[in-house]
Amino acid sequence: MKRIFSFLIIFFAFSFFVQAQNNSVYTKNKSAIKSFNKAVSYMEQRQNRMAITEIEKAIEKDPNFLEAWLLKAEIYDFLGKANESYLSYAKVFEIDAQYDPALSFKLAANSYKIGKYSVAKKYIDFFCNEVDTMRYRNYDFKRLREFIYFADSAYKNPKDFKPINIGPGVNTHFDEYWPSLSVDERVLVFTRQIPINPNSTSRDPSSMQEDLFVSYFDDKTGQFIKAIPMPGNINTKLNEGAQCISADGKTCVFTACNRPEGKGSCDLYIMFLRGGKWTDPQNLESINTASWDSNPSLSADGKYLYFASGRAGGYGKTDIWRVRIDAEGNALDEAENLGPQINTQFEELSPFIHPDGRTLYFASRGHPGMGDFDLFYSKLDNNGNWSKPVNLGYPLNTMGEERSLIVNARGDIAMFASNVGRKDLDIYFFLIPEEIKPVAATYVKGYVYNAKTNQRLEAKCELFDIESGEEMVRLTTDKITGEYLVTLPVERDYAFNVEKTGFLFHSENFSLKNIKDPEQPFILNIPLQPLEEGVTVILKNIFFAFDSYELLPESYAELKIVVDYLNTNPNLKIEIGGHTDNVGSKAYNKTLSENRAKSVYTYLISKGIDKDRLSYKGYDFSIPIADNATEEGRALNRRTEFKVISNK
Repeated sequence: MKRIFSFLIIFFAFSFFVQAQNNSVYTKNKSAIKSFNKAVSYMEQRQNRMAITEIEKAIEKDPNFLEAWLLKAEIYDFLGKANESYLSYAKVFEIDAQYDPALSFKLAANSYKIGKYSVAKKYIDFFCNEVDTMRYRNYDFKRLREFIYFADSAYKNPKDFKPINIGPGVNTHFDEYWPSLSVDERVLVFTRQIPINPNSTSRDPSSMQEDLFVSYFDDKTGQFIKAIPMPGNINTKLNEGAQCISADGKTCVFTACNRPEGKGSCDLYIMFLRGGKWTDPQNLESINTASWDSNPSLSADGKYLYFASGRAGGYGKTDIWRVRIDAEGNALDEAENLGPQINTQFEELSPFIHPDGRTLYFASRGHPGMGDFDLFYSKLDNNGNWSKPVNLGYPLNTMGEERSLIVNARGDIAMFASNVGRKDLDIYFFLIPEEIKPVAATYVKGYVYNAKTNQRLEAKCELFDIESGEEMVRLTTDKITGEYLVTLPVERDYAFNVEKTGFLFHSENFSLKNIKDPEQPFILNIPLQPLEEGVTVILKNIFFAFDSYELLPESYAELKIVVDYLNTNPNLKIEIGGHTDNVGSKAYNKTLSENRAKSVYTYLISKGIDKDRLSYKGYDFSIPIADNATEEGRALNRRTEFKVISNK
């Protein structure tokens, strides 16, 4: 949820002003001293507004009254008004730079917070070179210097970012943040902070609440239309927000705060789109703790939920975690902290795991940045290690607050929330420079249907990376429409297997390598044959070495599915059929096709399938399913089939 934190470098406490400055060497103006003393008294009573009024009077009476400027700076520092505090400290230095050289630290910190990075660099260098830093070890000046040097360099070397406000259909004078974009980029869900009482003009946090809103893209205007509250039993008078939507748009995880059944201040909830309606939200009890849990992001394969939490066992006030989940959102393991490469002793928030499954975007105050929360990315290597986070740079990151960044599946457009130059957070988008793009992903969609009746079917689907054998996605198609949608990284070859009780399973493969337009989805409608004698299914993910009957490792994922299917249907007897193209003699192809079928037969027996349930036969090129005159046709004719002999 939206949380505003003060900058975590701990500055000086009020360091003096415990007695009237009757003996000041900087003024002899008794009236000015009198106003100063009143200001000190007001400050001690925490009447800061009155203290400011009196200190302004003292300065008006003597503009060189150093202690008055210093008190003004301290009050504004306490109130978190960095610009006013900086100007007052600068006046102290102007009057007498030797009064207290250590004040250069506060000048450096405040000028950094207001984006005066070159000025901050001058003052932090002065502090490190001219002050006995051993006396000020609690000031964390090394960290401040690192941040200032980074910000100054980033500001002088801007990235090619051109953030654009997403428009009035989404953004208002309230705070809008946490965008969630559908894979086809037509639907935008986001969080808006609104008054609890619609007639109230107060912006005090206690008078505001968070709700989920939705906006749809209009092709005619090229804009998102006026947002409406998200339909369903979602929004209440309490806080709902910081949401994510699954790749297929059928699962939503969001954050709700202060609910009676909650385990902590804010908890994660899940709901599902079923039959065109969202189910009632359910608390993710196996994941939530008594601490603050928020900022969810679902991996595209639905296997992991990333989130931010203040739970015990982390490195800072809030850390980024992930947990392996099942299809209902239940934790399968204990949540794991992403570790010190990502998390710091300060705050990390708003994780977003890209559909490539390896690029993580997040917001942090702990890594060197431009001021408040900055946006970073890190990549997961093949050994499961996160790379050193990279700041996305200026002008995307500013002295203001940037967070809740998402990136579309294609990896070329991002959205994020920022309050730079404004009092409220708005949602922006920008084109991603080449050097920080994730691996592009596209989406595959279609439906499953009965091959005899055309009736849409609810079925189980599994997608594998053919080369690695890794299961990428496991899902169930819609109960009514039979539809599915998955987001997958491009530049890979995939195996797709579909099964349903009472039907033959279906085997498919497709390639997302060298696709010209990732924006266009890959359409794949799947027919399932009823389980009857004589019907066949082509095992499209059985592969052999060239001109050989040696099974390639890429075949094992599919063969495991065949084994599981036969174990699930113990009365089923099948024939494994081998087929070739027409290159070469009929006799040679007859032998090759028979040996390939036998290889599959032998493998199934080795996995415990009774040989009495199996037979094999080579058909050479006598039963083509495509034209052998083309390479594409010959490739289709080189196949292995699974034929039902009986099911008694």
